[in-house]
Amino acid sequence: MKSIFFLACLLAVPALAAPGIMLKDDDLRVSAATGAASVGRLARGAVVEIVGHQGGWTQVSGSAGHGWVRILSVRSTASTGAGLSGLVQAGGTRGDSSRVVATAGLRGLDEAQLKAARFDANELMKMDRYLVDRTAAEQYARAGGLRHCDLDYLRAPQPENSRDKTSPFGDGGML
Repeated sequence: MKSIFFLACLLAVPALAAPGIMLKDDDLRVSAATGAASVGRLARGAVVEIVGHQGGWTQVSGSAGHGWVRILSVRSTASTGAGLSGLVQAGGTRGDSSRVVATAGLRGLDEAQLKAARFDANELMKMDRYLVDRTAAEQYARAGGLRHCDLDYLRAPQPENSRDKTSPFGDGGML
């Protein structure tokens, strides 16, 4: 009985896969995490099968093997329609370019996952691993070719009738 269930699960996996294409080079990882070990590399244009999603990651199977890539590195090439391929397509393609919407950090999360999110102090404490002092941050920036630049704060907004007419925004126009 167990072997029949296992066989049924194995046979069901290919039915859930959707064709995809790599939009950029990316490491193929053993799990959906930036620090996970790399099991290969997929090049831009490589054809893959999209198997699943988890947060900001997409599980794929391709020439380099089976693993996880960043969600923005792959796009579904399945035609829009009913079923899983339609869902994958809806989350992985561009729509009307005149209606561009930019989001950061939420792609790949659905409403149920966001509603189920709970505060976890342990996860927050993990962020302390990334804490660095000012000297270390400045050294990192210099190594990356960045340079220091002071910027003035914007002036506090004034009521429309008292705006300084010498301001680039004083007449309500654009720069």
